[in-house]
Amino acid sequence: MDTDELRHFVEQAGFIFRGRISPHGPPDAPAIPADTGDAVVAEIVEVLHSTEALRGLAGREAIVVTRHAATLRERHSLIMFTDCVSLGQQILLREIGHAEASTEASREVAEALRETVERPLRERIGAADLIATGEVIESRPLEPDEPPRSEHDPDWWIARLTVASVLKGGKPRGAVEVLFANSTDIVWYRSPKLHRGTTGIFLLHRLKQEEVPKAAPRAAYQATDPLDFLPSERLGEVEHALGSDRGR
Repeated sequence: MDTDELRHFVEQAGFIFRGRISPHGPPDAPAIPADTGDAVVAEIVEVLHSTEALRGLAGREAIVVTRHAATLRERHSLIMFTDCVSLGQQILLREIGHAEASTEASREVAEALRETVERPLRERIGAADLIATGEVIESRPLEPDEPPRSEHDPDWWIARLTVASVLKGGKPRGAVEVLFANSTDIVWYRSPKLHRGTTGIFLLHRLKQEEVPKAAPRAAYQATDPLDFLPSERLGEVEHALGSDRGR
């Protein structure tokens, strides 16, 4: 299978499994519009990628809506890239793509899955101006007397960070000031909360002037993405990503 096509399937599919297609159609398939394809029965032999809700489906049968029913029935073993349409007494899936199952195909899928999982962190590392390990020694509201500016106000705070080691960028002199969103609003609840005593890996970015208030120190950094703070246990991932980028 073409590598780009495989990566596209992996990125689009919420449920990937190795399975077998029954030569007979489902006896009680739900009504399916003719223009969406045909229904086939697939035995789920091994789950390769799934959401939490679908993780235990190995050994069960599913109805798969596909435009390639005849082709699928001719294959002995397949890797199926699908999305879950409904999950209940009947498991109904929509096919995104498929590949003949083999050791090589399984290896390629595993590699594509690994790259898909790692890409957001790799991109965040690439965009960071300073990556450092350290500890927050102090944090405070940026504008303690200012009322919220909007329904989803970030509630900007400033953290002071002592740097233990630098993984990317120049080593700063003294503590580093970092702007972060202290709000627990739905827009910001996953944003790092950098309060005193927080230790780990900080992926810091120069201030985006259009996003932050004028009161923010111009020399400060900001950390607002969920990946901008990582626990120390993930240091190996960060170093690996940095090493891979340098080797390109």
